[in-house]
Amino acid sequence: MNFDKTKAMRSAERYVSQGKIRAAITEYRSVVDNDPRDIATLNMLGDLYAKNSDKRDAVQCYFQVADHYNAQGFAQKAIAMYNKIARLQPDSIEVSAKLAELHKSKGSLTEARSHYTTLAEHYQKNGRRLEALAMFKQIALLDPNNTDVCMNLADSYLRENQKDEAVEAYAEAGARFGRQGRHEDAIRALMRGYDIKSTDLRILEGLVKAQTALGRAGKAASLLEEILENEPYNRDVLYLLIDCCIDSQNAAAAEKAVIKLVEIEPANYPKFLDLIRIYLNVNDPESAARILTMSSEYLLAGGQSDECGKWINEILERDPNQLSGLRILVRYNTWLNDETGIRLALERLYSAASKVESVDDERFALAQLVMIRPHETRYRDRLNEIVQQHGPGDQPVNDEVLKAENDESMPPAVETEHQKGHSPHFEAETPTEIERNGNVLEAQIIESMSDVSGGYVPPGEDTDEPNLSHTDEQKIQKEIESITFYIENDYNELAEKALNELAREYGDRPAFAELRQKIGMELEEEHPHLEAVEVVESVVVNTLGIDEMRSEFGLEEQGAVDADDDYETHYQTAVAYQEMGLLEQAIAEFQDAVNLTQPADGTRRSFQCSNLLGHCFLQNGMANHAITWFIRALETPDISDEEHHGLWYELALAYQANGDEDTAARYFEQIYAENVDFRDVGERVKNLVSQH
Repeated sequence: MNFDKTKAMRSAERYVSQGKIRAAITEYRSVVDNDPRDIATLNMLGDLYAKNSDKRDAVQCYFQVADHYNAQGFAQKAIAMYNKIARLQPDSIEVSAKLAELHKSKGSLTEARSHYTTLAEHYQKNGRRLEALAMFKQIALLDPNNTDVCMNLADSYLRENQKDEAVEAYAEAGARFGRQGRHEDAIRALMRGYDIKSTDLRILEGLVKAQTALGRAGKAASLLEEILENEPYNRDVLYLLIDCCIDSQNAAAAEKAVIKLVEIEPANYPKFLDLIRIYLNVNDPESAARILTMSSEYLLAGGQSDECGKWINEILERDPNQLSGLRILVRYNTWLNDETGIRLALERLYSAASKVESVDDERFALAQLVMIRPHETRYRDRLNEIVQQHGPGDQPVNDEVLKAENDESMPPAVETEHQKGHSPHFEAETPTEIERNGNVLEAQIIESMSDVSGGYVPPGEDTDEPNLSHTDEQKIQKEIESITFYIENDYNELAEKALNELAREYGDRPAFAELRQKIGMELEEEHPHLEAVEVVESVVVNTLGIDEMRSEFGLEEQGAVDADDDYETHYQTAVAYQEMGLLEQAIAEFQDAVNLTQPADGTRRSFQCSNLLGHCFLQNGMANHAITWFIRALETPDISDEEHHGLWYELALAYQANGDEDTAARYFEQIYAENVDFRDVGERVKNLVSQH
């Protein structure tokens, strides 16, 4: 039989008008039972229950209506319904909790505070102190300027031995005191939290702010330094100390803290840049350059060469003759492989060093300039003068350099050719660019050195082969001059390699055979022309070897680098990347290095690379790859027991990270069986036993 809702509603209304409450309740009850979504009728039903003094059923109806409105987001209507319930059940904790949350969401803080207070008192009366404290915490959050409630809350948490909550409350009280400008009160509140937990970050941040506001940043820094004495690797405290020193413009203390932080975690090197800014703000370009010297390698390796260049320019704008800044400028242009930039930077360094009589810097700059621009006699003369007065410094210089004189000792013929800028041998051509192994600068240096030698060609050389073009003949002649230069200056390895390359390209020739006979022997023939040139070149050659000069400017020939150099380059680059936290780049370089080794090649290289690759992969969250490399490291013959234990330990950690607890336990137990004192293996084995 279908229910007639309209008829039931009319009957209920008639009963209400007649005062027949019970009959009306029956009709409304039937409507609600058949249509539970009729919230308005449910509310009227609750009113009739209340009028009939049936509080339990009335509250049940009101709860259904209130929960519906609350779920639908009608906060005001929900509040009205809960208030109806509160009048019927004034001690209802559930209703007070609902009303507190609703008033809080609406922003009615006074009403919310009233209900939270009711809840707190109820919990206190019933001995539920932690619930009461939770309510007081809500009260404190409602009034962000009330410091007393925070202090009381913190004290209450401390009495209940809830130390973390007490520290949090003291930190909040300190923050509120600070916002009100009551910094002394803030310090007192924060120090109470500090006494409970001295390393809490919010407490320390608050103390730094309050002490700094009172002009006592040094006191805050001292407090942080005390913590670091006990926890030297606490990065959060180091960060705070650095910011504290920077805010107070205490560059010296900030520098010390930044250096320590970067030692712990090289990826934090950008903090150096804040230091540079402080030093520049106080117009101290010398200190700024010192800090940039420490951070320039990180900037360049991290792909921030533009940033590095910006700081160099700013330092040199303040002091164009700042020697440290000019040294970095030379290194910066060398990194960029900017030939003109290198030369200009060296000239600036030379000029500045001569003004302040910095012999080492002047000698360094001149040694490079003589190699780059051998035709500039003033560089050679000044370098010769410095060597005579102060010695060769760190660069090897033989007695011949000390005897070298200026260009007056050169025969007139050579001097004339030098002033022209080329030798008779090169009169037939004026090349605009010479490339060797794709590197213009290297060819220019070699060509310039050949120019100084006066175009000397050993007698008997046959350069006119009918089967070669004129261009090929010229190229061979230039290479022969370079090789001759190497031989005359005892660079026999370079001479032999260059000669072999030339023979592979053009076949064996009589001139090549003659050069081979000269390799490894000193020239005993006396040529006045050559002898005069050797005196001049001695400054060039002996102040900086050709290999060292090429290494300094990044101009190594591909064929001149052997496997050892390749390995060392990749390995050292990988270590640098690892220290800077650039793990992907470190892994790539370590892999290039390990490919140049074998486990049984008689060195430790394969072991070192495999071990470090395992560490890199483990730090990078790739435990399965780490396992592969640690196992490969174990394949190295003749490794010691301690190294075995170390690798087993790392393998165990890698297996743990990979989720293989059983295999990890097996390796830990292997170590434990042989050395119970190795690291924390004893504690780990005990934990494994207790877990199983």
